[in-house]
Amino acid sequence: METAEGLCASQENTSFAEKTKLWWLGRHWTVRLYLGGAACMLASIALFHRSPNTLPSNVAAYASCALLITAFLGDTYAWAVPKLGQPLMKFSLTVFGAIALAAATGVGRTLVNEATSQQPSLFPTTSALLSLLSVVPVITALVTVLGAVPALVGLGWGFFRLSRSRATSGQLDVVVTLIRGFAALTLVLGASAMSTSQSPLYPGLRWVAAQSAFFYDLQRDDACAPLEGDRVSRINDDLVVVGRLTEEGPQFVRRTCALSAETTVLRAQLPQRSSTGRRLANPAPSTQSVTPLPDTTRPGTVPNN
Repeated sequence: METAEGLCASQENTSFAEKTKLWWLGRHWTVRLYLGGAACMLASIALFHRSPNTLPSNVAAYASCALLITAFLGDTYAWAVPKLGQPLMKFSLTVFGAIALAAATGVGRTLVNEATSQQPSLFPTTSALLSLLSVVPVITALVTVLGAVPALVGLGWGFFRLSRSRATSGQLDVVVTLIRGFAALTLVLGASAMSTSQSPLYPGLRWVAAQSAFFYDLQRDDACAPLEGDRVSRINDDLVVVGRLTEEGPQFVRRTCALSAETTVLRAQLPQRSSTGRRLANPAPSTQSVTPLPDTTRPGTVPNN
């Protein structure tokens, strides 16, 4: 009797687990990420109330943010791709793309100036590289400015639907709508945190600018480098930029170094080129006979036909 009851309980547990698995796998991948992010958020809140600022609560919070933002970006991608062919979408992408590239160029030049204490025009390779990398802080600033109001509206719409809904089969859609609003707000807050000067993004970009300027825009020049290992880039005939690796990082200063002729002895030229050069310098005399032309200026001279 006990064996029969145990088998029945095992079948019920198996069927419930199988139904839960089928229900979970039947949901869209973004819905699963939304639900997983919400579960991690609730877990982080509970862990924070129990022991604030601990490793488990921080891990749960970061995992929640990552899952929610990934799900929201997936929803945004699925919504935007079918509309890329519309004229309004093309115009919007063109305008915002031009703004982002122009702003990224200015941000990149500013970062190069802060990293080197020199004019950005002296480091063309680094300026071009930082213009591309600076698209990231520019996009975070645009997301912060343009996404704050829609995120709040979406969150309010989720609460409104939740207050008007009932326990029906469509309850999951209401919950996902509310979580989507939280995800949008999380994305905006994360972008706002990354766009500030205190974020780790700008120190990282300045480090990249300093290293790139030293290794890619400066060259070895024994005539102008004060010490071995220093690198130099010429500004004009009298000034150079000297770069040096120090304990605080690369340092760049302007120094006087007049442009002068080199005293390096030229090596011997290739034999083939040497013989060719001698032939061109001393051409052989021509052996062709030249037929004299008749003098038609003297009277009585008749040209031969």
